[in-house]
Order: sequence, then C-alpha cells, then structure tokens
Amino acid sequence: MKLMIESKIFELFPYAKIGWLLADVRVTLSDEYVEKMKRGLVGRLNDIGISQDTMMLHPDVAGWRDVYSKMGVKPSKYRSSLEALLRRTFKGDIWSVSNVVDCYDCVSALNLLPMGAHDTAKLRGDLVLRYGREGEKFYPLGAGDSVIDVSPKNILYADEEKVCCWLWNHRDTRDASLSESTERAIFLVDQAFDTEWKSVGEGLDALSSELERIGCRALKSGVVNSAYPSSDIS
Repeated sequence: MKLMIESKIFELFPYAKIGWLLADVRVTLSDEYVEKMKRGLVGRLNDIGISQDTMMLHPDVAGWRDVYSKMGVKPSKYRSSLEALLRRTFKGDIWSVSNVVDCYDCVSALNLLPMGAHDTAKLRGDLVLRYGREGEKFYPLGAGDSVIDVSPKNILYADEEKVCCWLWNHRDTRDASLSESTERAIFLVDQAFDTEWKSVGEGLDALSSELERIGCRALKSGVVNSAYPSSDIS
C-alpha cells in the first residue's frame, strides 16, 4: 500500500505534507493515562498561549479557514478537525471515543496539527490525497445513513473504492474508522501551509511517543510532500 498526494494539490498548496505513522494498536473504550491528558488539555493549551479567545489568532489554526475557502465550502460551517477539536475543548465538551482516538486528538490539539487515523484492514489499495470527482459520494462516520455529494473542488483522502476523509480532515468515513477490532492503523498528520508552532515531524514524534504509552507499537513512519509525493506504508 502506498500513501500519495496528487500532483494537482501542490499547485494551490505547495507546502502540503502528510506525516504518516503505521502502528499496531490496542483499542479500548478508555485509558487512565489518556483521561489525564484530556483533563489537563485546557491548561496545557493555555500555557502555549491558546485559549478560546485567542485560538483563531494563531496562524496554524486560522490558516485552515483559507484552505477550506479554496475547497469551495464556507469555513465557518465546515471546519478543519483541528479547529473543531479546539472549540470543543474550550467549551468543555471533551470527547470520549476510544483510548487511541482520544490520544491522537490530544496530540493534535497540543501540536496544532490536524490528525486522523484509519484501520488498515478496511483500506483497499493505495491511499491518496486528491481532489474529488464528479458523482463521487461520501458516507460520513456518525451520521446514520446520510450521504454527501462530493465536489471536484473538495480535497479528500480516498482509497481505490471509497472516500476515507472528506474536506482534507473535516470528517472520516464510517467505512475505515478505528474500532475495538482494529489491530493496525495508519495515522495521518496534515499540513497545507508552512506551520509556525510545530512541524509535521515533531507532530509525528509526539504522536508515536504518546501511542507507545497506551500500549500501541509504532512500526514505521515518514513524510509525503512535493519532493517525495509517494511513500510505501505497507
């Protein structure tokens, strides 16, 4: 399996990168170490100058709104996973999905980098960051039987048979999500522009370290960018 970025993406987003980490995982409902991370998240964000009032002033958060505008959607309605995560955190609406998902969400917030993950057993063929195709459909996680019509302006992750994540990192599909039966996952760290707080490499290091603390085992990692637009992740 390969992870690739379609060349057309770099025309509008020359700094686009994907940090990736392949890991064996142990998915459970919760983990005390992760729960402690979640409880301390607001304080740690405040320590780096991020609050409910200031988060949209940080270029690593605000920059995604420009990205979403360029994808043809209203950025105040369709938010990057990072902005959505920070807003929930400061409202006290702390999520509880699983130990692994909650862990990478905490790492995402603290590094100001959007992150996601897919169950490798549910992927078919290569995983590609590309523009949408006319007539393509997206089946979102946690939305019942709803279906979204994809626009050719939308950037998304897709394998050979489905859209895996719509609007770069806005929402995952229910057909590749992590569950308690997941044994191996591919974690993704997104960059669309030159970041100020943390690099993709630093985000990967933090993610690997925290996942190891909850019983996961990092296998290999790398970065896909304009110089190296394809990487073997199998």
